[in-house]
Amino acid sequence: MATKIVLVGAGSAQFGYGTLGDIFQSKTLYGSEIVLHDINPAALAVTEKTAREFLAAEDLPFTVSATTDRKTALRGAEFVIISIEVGDRFALWDLDWQIPQQYGIGQVYGENGGPGGLFHSLRIIPPILDICADVRRHLPKCLDI
Repeated sequence: MATKIVLVGAGSAQFGYGTLGDIFQSKTLYGSEIVLHDINPAALAVTEKTAREFLAAEDLPFTVSATTDRKTALRGAEFVIISIEVGDRFALWDLDWQIPQQYGIGQVYGENGGPGGLFHSLRIIPPILDICADVRRHLPKCLDI
């Protein structure tokens, strides 16, 4: 049976394409079933189409499917890779940077440090914990990344 890898947040052009590229380069993962999951059906469809076209052009031995239903995506997975964002990423990152600046606090641009990093964490941790709870409940032996 093929290894099933689920990418949660696969509609993201950065995460989806980048992670698929890494997976597709790994001969160890040849034959794997890749399930793309995202709550944005339009973005998910673009990633799925691009992945299928790439696999066909390169004749790589992977299967790809896509779903907006998390429980369907997770069913039978051995690995789940999560990279999600809440809201408009760039608009919120700007606020994460601007608000500390208004109070004289230097801020690293992005989500990784300072008060803005805390703001980002407070937005993103709850939905990630929901996803992790589903993984733990339905896939106790799965590796969640």
